[in-house]
Amino acid sequence: MKKISIIIPLYNLEGLIGKCIASALDQDLPPEEYEVIVVDDGSTDGSLAAAQRAACGHANVQVHAKPNEGVSMARNYGTERAAGRYVMYVDADDYLSPGVLGRLTQIMDRERLDMLCFDMAGVDEHGGDLPLWSDGLFARGGGEVQSGRDFLRRDCFLPMACAYVYDRTMLERHGLGMLPMRHEDEEFTPRAIYFAKRIRYVPIRVYNYLQHNGSFMGSYDPKRRSDFVRAMKSLTDFAARIEESDPEGARLMRLHITIGASLLESFMPETSAKILAQLNTAKRSLDELQTFGLYPSGNQVTDKPEILFARMDVKEVLEKAEALQA
Repeated sequence: MKKISIIIPLYNLEGLIGKCIASALDQDLPPEEYEVIVVDDGSTDGSLAAAQRAACGHANVQVHAKPNEGVSMARNYGTERAAGRYVMYVDADDYLSPGVLGRLTQIMDRERLDMLCFDMAGVDEHGGDLPLWSDGLFARGGGEVQSGRDFLRRDCFLPMACAYVYDRTMLERHGLGMLPMRHEDEEFTPRAIYFAKRIRYVPIRVYNYLQHNGSFMGSYDPKRRSDFVRAMKSLTDFAARIEESDPEGARLMRLHITIGASLLESFMPETSAKILAQLNTAKRSLDELQTFGLYPSGNQVTDKPEILFARMDVKEVLEKAEALQA
């Protein structure tokens, strides 16, 4: 069995996929011990051909093509074909740091982990570092091995699926896959953490998260907020299913839902006008979440105004918007 499978969903990123694949190959594992699975999700540009060129001559890189169904289904497609003991997701516009996979798999083996989280760094299109709202978040949760429940209880985790290594057997045992929607990470990640019996954070910079206008966050469409509501509703249904057998787990899941509902999105806007527009989008999303009884949460506002980590009441969202507009 291979040690780890790197799943890369690809859609219309012809100019970036080569760098992503190259980073997955620049690792401290022999090629025969891991695999890279690129899933082209019906790209309409030259992404598929670019991926095939980057994979040429590398027996451990597979390139698959399928009709367009969205990033979550492309990830599921790759996971179903994975042969690695562990699975990791990398978006096609991001890239891995050199020589990290061997260390990650060693830690997974040694600690008998179901999940392992690591540091993500924001980068610009020239490779320069940028701040992320999540900087230092994992570290505040501690570096010891924990149960998934304790990890959820500390509320120091990222919702992004790309921030973790997963034991593939755990994913299969619990039928963990991603739903066909945007914001699939916010629905998938807390369920995966819940089922993890052993999870740990390591302070290794593994993932480089590109911030650019073409990325999902850089081109956020307010119409997609309905998918966020769907994601939170799905987690509510999950909490209801486990409540009878695990009331404490259901409580922790609902706690995450209320936090997620007030978080919505973490933006790094360029202008106060854009900030105001995004806060108004947040208000509309919170109004929709209220119709499902998922909000308000009563959580405190995080004191980092440049991030808009919006753990706040609807009234506070509007007050924040007015202050930024002034």
